[in-house]
Amino acid sequence: MDLEYLIRRSDTSSRPSSILLFHGYGSNKDDLFSLEQFLPKSYSIISFNAPITLPFGGYSWFNIDYTDIIENNLDKRYKEINESVEMILNNINSLIKKENLNSDDISILGFSQGGSICWKLGLDNSSLFRRVIPLSSFIHPSYLNNELESYKDKLIYCSHGSLDDVIPLSLVDEHILNLSNKNDLTYDKFDSGHTISQENLVRLINWINQTKI
Repeated sequence: MDLEYLIRRSDTSSRPSSILLFHGYGSNKDDLFSLEQFLPKSYSIISFNAPITLPFGGYSWFNIDYTDIIENNLDKRYKEINESVEMILNNINSLIKKENLNSDDISILGFSQGGSICWKLGLDNSSLFRRVIPLSSFIHPSYLNNELESYKDKLIYCSHGSLDDVIPLSLVDEHILNLSNKNDLTYDKFDSGHTISQENLVRLINWINQTKI
């Protein structure tokens, strides 16, 4: 399946670095694409639409209900999430060729459910993505291929709001801190809810600029 996407092409390079965007549950490709105005013009920015259409509008990367979060487990979604990831990877590989992207400098950025997809993509396909940027997202070992302790040497920026009542910080804090042991991981927490605050955006853009090749 070919995913719909929006693209802002690099203004300087014929083989550009890129940042791929993955929206949250119930949203669409237009949502995070609004970030492109703040991201370096030398990057190509690509925002994907998730494949599953929801009955009340918007899209989803995989089916989920709130009990999945409350139970702190995505085990029953493992097969579905892997199928979604395989579809995403096929689309990314096609775009690398079509847009002549620099395959050595691809970053993935996602919010909420899109951030959960970024964790999965970035950890289980670590050779494909140089930077992993999950924001206000859920992570649990149940949907990963390996134990958290086995993942290492990844360049990661993640953030979460201490007042987040959609994905409470308490559900993800321990897992992220475990990942910080063997990875170059920046973990910012903000006095905010389930959103990308202005302070979060500033810190994120600074981190992106500091970690350029």
